[in-house]
Amino acid sequence: DKGRESERERESERERESLIRMTTQTDPLAKSVRGTNPQNMMEKITRDKVYAMTFWKEKCFAVSAETLVDLAVTDLTQIGGIYGGNNRATEFLCLALKMLQIAPEREIVIEFIKNEDHKYARLLGAFYLRLVGNSAEVYRYLEPLLNDYRKVRRRVKSGGCELTTVDAFIDELLTKDFCCDIALPRLAKRFALEATGALEERKSLLEEEVGEGEDFETVIEKAVDEEMAKRRAMAMPGETVNVDGDDGEADGAATKKKRSLEEEEEEEEEEGEKNSKKKKKKTEDKEEDVEIAEANALRLKLGLKPLRG
Repeated sequence: DKGRESERERESERERESLIRMTTQTDPLAKSVRGTNPQNMMEKITRDKVYAMTFWKEKCFAVSAETLVDLAVTDLTQIGGIYGGNNRATEFLCLALKMLQIAPEREIVIEFIKNEDHKYARLLGAFYLRLVGNSAEVYRYLEPLLNDYRKVRRRVKSGGCELTTVDAFIDELLTKDFCCDIALPRLAKRFALEATGALEERKSLLEEEVGEGEDFETVIEKAVDEEMAKRRAMAMPGETVNVDGDDGEADGAATKKKRSLEEEEEEEEEEGEKNSKKKKKKTEDKEEDVEIAEANALRLKLGLKPLRG
């Protein structure tokens, strides 16, 4: 009986180890990333935290590229890395590791990024491409997302959530070395890729508003000058400010306004001092009248003539 029991225990242990290998091993058909297993793009200690999550055990087992899309659309409600006192992994990190594990086709990843209806699925695809894609691909597919200003929730270290935007997260992927507690691969400089012809020069959406024959920098400087003039006008209501770039009249109006305000403050201070002196004098006169009245009452009792008030 003891031999059979020990045999059953060994069998259950082998099944458990086999199940763990099934949930943690990389797809045999997955291509290596930078000469290594794609899952190695995430540090081992972080992977172990992901493997321990209930979300990973319940939702991410035997997931294919098709079912992964459904998970990203329905279950993903925030972005982030490791959080809380127990160092738990977010669902965003779990799905990112699952993408590294199954290595979906590049077309599927691009569709994730181009999906404008589901912002969290879009960010998941961008994060995955940042980990496995080359520099030219990262710039080509992530830079258009800088024009997406929608708000998203981000899980912070303390366990709570804060609001950020899609473009801020993409900018972090393009400029920082760490994101969501994951070390990002080195990204080549954009000007170097432009010099080799791997990338075209980036064009801002503002350039579309510039007419023919106009210089882009001149238009930007003019817009900045107009905005500064408008702000000065808002700070000084009632004053006429030239918003066509002539700052001399605006500065003169501001100086006059400042002087008039200083003069009004001085007049108010002088008037306040006069009022305080008057109040003080009235108080002293009242106290003196009370003393005279008490002295007259005493003199009356003694049969003396009263004092003159």
